[in-house]
Amino acid sequence: MDNLYQPPKAELLDEQSQARSAFFVTSLKKFYLLYFTTFSLYSFYWFYKQWDLQRSAMLPKKIWPAARSIFQIFFTHSLCRLISEHKQRLGQAAWSCSGTAWAYVILTIVTNRLSRIDGPGGALELLILFAIIMVPAMPLALIQQQANQASGDEDGQSNATISGLNLLCMAPGALLWLLFIGALFIGE
Repeated sequence: MDNLYQPPKAELLDEQSQARSAFFVTSLKKFYLLYFTTFSLYSFYWFYKQWDLQRSAMLPKKIWPAARSIFQIFFTHSLCRLISEHKQRLGQAAWSCSGTAWAYVILTIVTNRLSRIDGPGGALELLILFAIIMVPAMPLALIQQQANQASGDEDGQSNATISGLNLLCMAPGALLWLLFIGALFIGE
């Protein structure tokens, strides 16, 4: 018979499993593909997942991942700081995160403003659209790379495959890209 007065036994997590759940992990190929095909809307999901995993680590402070995702430019620096601090606790190489965070914030603001300007049309406009979408992805991918390292999955192999839900999210954007390219050839 069990001792009623004995405290319950809990399974303790080792340091490696704690590191794996520290941040949202994804491969860079999948990151870029989702970012491109969703016309950068993937960044909202990405920030939501990063902050959602930080909820329990930040207790008793209550955070709203959805709000931090919507207002991501205001919370990019704090997320980068959390990743850097976590890496240092694990004994990994220090990461000077401020420059990367500023690069993402500034590029997001600038490309958002540029997206509102009428383009010259044709292939040049398609290239400008591609640049407006993908340029802010570069510093965000660097942040993802650091999050992968902090989570013990440097290549993001635990989340490298494209799921059915990923395909569902990518389909409208991929179709829109095909329409843009088709209109380019039809217009000439």
